[in-house]
Amino acid sequence: MAGGVEPFVTAAALRVEPAPTELDAVTLARAKQGEPAALRALIELYQDRVYALVWRMLIGRAQHLTQDLAQETFVRVLRGIGSFDPRGEARLSTWILTIATRVVLNEKRREGRDRADPDDAAIATTAGAERTDHGLERARLAEALTAGLAALPDDQRAVFVLREYHELEYVEIATALELDLNTVRSRLHRARAALRTQLTAAGVEP
Repeated sequence: MAGGVEPFVTAAALRVEPAPTELDAVTLARAKQGEPAALRALIELYQDRVYALVWRMLIGRAQHLTQDLAQETFVRVLRGIGSFDPRGEARLSTWILTIATRVVLNEKRREGRDRADPDDAAIATTAGAERTDHGLERARLAEALTAGLAALPDDQRAVFVLREYHELEYVEIATALELDLNTVRSRLHRARAALRTQLTAAGVEP
């Protein structure tokens, strides 16, 4: 495991995305040329991952904002896909998730730390429970984890979501968030510790 840090088992158990896949080289080349069918294929392949990342980053916020920022992410992706270098270090999925993360963080910086509307918080908790509801215990676990994520500072939540839900390597997270590796490790450690405390307080084993 990168950095010699054990994974946060609870989050791993709650992943709902399929194993990451990448756009094939031919379709990517066509997308870079602006071919509509290839661009649609790109969006269809990555839209669930982008939506999931934005939703987790915005826990406790209105659903329409998640949709708006996911859409803004793809606007930026389509504008920039021509300059994406498949020979570079970043995978296409990493590049897209980096854009999504920065879109969310920029939005939150613009708005400041507004308190979540109670109805929005209820929506977020319910959605989290529905996605992982394979029994009462898992529903409780999902609700506790959702509450824990909502309580994390934005910088810690970003690192945690990219690592535990989207399986980015430490170096990829550092590049995405423009941080050094030690800061990534420190924020991830604090996020895991805070979530374990939250789960313990809720009577759920991490």
